[in-house]
Amino acid sequence: MPIPAPSVLEETISSARIAGRGFLIKKNDSIQILRAIAALLVVHVHAVSNVSFHAIPKEARFFHVVDVGSCGVDIFFAISGFILSTVAMNIRHSSFGSAHKALDFLFRRLIRIFPIYWILSSFFVLIDYKQHHLDHSSLLNSYLLLPSMHFPMRGPILVVGWTLIFEMFFYYVITLNLFFSTRHIIKSTILTILALVALGQIVGFQRPVLILIANPINLEFVLGCAIGILFARHGKRHALGTALLLAGVIPLVCTAFFNKYNIADAKNIANGSLSWFRFLMWGVPAAMVTAGLVFRSPQIKSGLGRFGVQLGDASYSIYLISLPVFYVYHRIYPYLARLGPGANVFLMVVCSAVAGLLCYRFLEKPILRFLTAKYHHPAVQSAP
Repeated sequence: MPIPAPSVLEETISSARIAGRGFLIKKNDSIQILRAIAALLVVHVHAVSNVSFHAIPKEARFFHVVDVGSCGVDIFFAISGFILSTVAMNIRHSSFGSAHKALDFLFRRLIRIFPIYWILSSFFVLIDYKQHHLDHSSLLNSYLLLPSMHFPMRGPILVVGWTLIFEMFFYYVITLNLFFSTRHIIKSTILTILALVALGQIVGFQRPVLILIANPINLEFVLGCAIGILFARHGKRHALGTALLLAGVIPLVCTAFFNKYNIADAKNIANGSLSWFRFLMWGVPAAMVTAGLVFRSPQIKSGLGRFGVQLGDASYSIYLISLPVFYVYHRIYPYLARLGPGANVFLMVVCSAVAGLLCYRFLEKPILRFLTAKYHHPAVQSAP
């Protein structure tokens, strides 16, 4: 079974107005490229897993080099924490009350995450229905990205959505704290997550619902929030960024050779058995890599770099559409088997990237633009 992909899932760092009140978040090109790298790392993990049903690629036999690609999930969580902390800190400058800010924040997250997710989830819903494998009892939880009332936590029909369940929980925590106060929103969000994780350690988090809200993997969002606070206070620090980047990349690379724990398997996060190991081995280094690029914030001007930024913009679509791509590719693989397993892994990754770019350009982006415009300019009925 393929290892679920990351979610990502976070607000694109683009030149966009916060709460429609004139505060801008400037796009960080290096973070967008990191998103692209994270997405492609996980897509590569999926590709190797799918090709392995037919033949064993060489990279699947080389230490743990394939598994380490799953750290893209952890990179996405750290990026999400950073981006959403920046968004939330800007919200406090608006003139609206806390309740309005909270609902505004949540609605923007919902229109960012759900429409394209629902469309691509329906692909597998129809397949499961046709094959009489559809579990009707899980449809609501799957479409709403809610945790199941079972242990271990079941993933949604579009299996990569398991990370989106954690992502949405992070959004709900921010929203809840916005209702009470916006002055120290990120600090209160961090304290809420820390308190829930601590509670899980006391009462045991390996049970329904608690496996989500008290899971140590949520600390990766906390690290991202901490990056946002530090960057807001200190701005660019080139030397610090370089040191953090190296401090994160080196241990991540080392886990490709020294990793006796199966932290790449999402089931070990869904049951909480290896959540702490994953947080320490991948979550902390992933946050360091993210912080390194945030503090460096280099300007990307090369053609290859700009293409990387475009891939980062489309990373959510790449992540979601990769499974439908693999489903189709799996059925035509016999016609491409002569190319060899390595070439087919490469083609799967390329096909997912191309499909994701097209999905972003012609589906995700237009839908997001349409819904955002409707939100800003609600229809007004004239008096009879």
